[in-house]
Amino acid sequence: MKKITLLAVLSFATQLIYTQETNPVSGGKVTGVGGSVSYTVGQTLYTTYTSEAGSLHQGIQQSFEFVTLSNPALTAVTLKAVTYPNPATDFIILSLKDANLTGVSYAMYDLLGRFVSKETVTQTETKIAMKNLPIGVYMLKVNQNNQALKTFKIIKN
Repeated sequence: MKKITLLAVLSFATQLIYTQETNPVSGGKVTGVGGSVSYTVGQTLYTTYTSEAGSLHQGIQQSFEFVTLSNPALTAVTLKAVTYPNPATDFIILSLKDANLTGVSYAMYDLLGRFVSKETVTQTETKIAMKNLPIGVYMLKVNQNNQALKTFKIIKN
């Protein structure tokens, strides 16, 4: 009876050990008009290495996102943000297409909500300096007559 109990416990313990590991069963990349998405199903490690040069995340697929938040009530204005290069290093271009520029301005904030810069937009393409900003993620809020039109997520490299 002791042998059967020991065998049952060892069998159960072996199953627990194997349940701690998953192997990726599939993955790929899908590309469309609006961008591309890559994915992995079943990842084995969760480790992060950090240094002054950057960080590496093993096991969790990290996505690079460019998110545009907008006010659906304001459909008359078409705004497009373009970054050169992507992510930005020296500057970004804010390009307004088919827009009335009266009262249009932008304000940039870091992810902690601290104010970074603000300027009135007078041209359809506005060059916004990023060179002197530290590496990080910023929110570029575009306003018209103090009403938010769109908010862009900008990554500074």
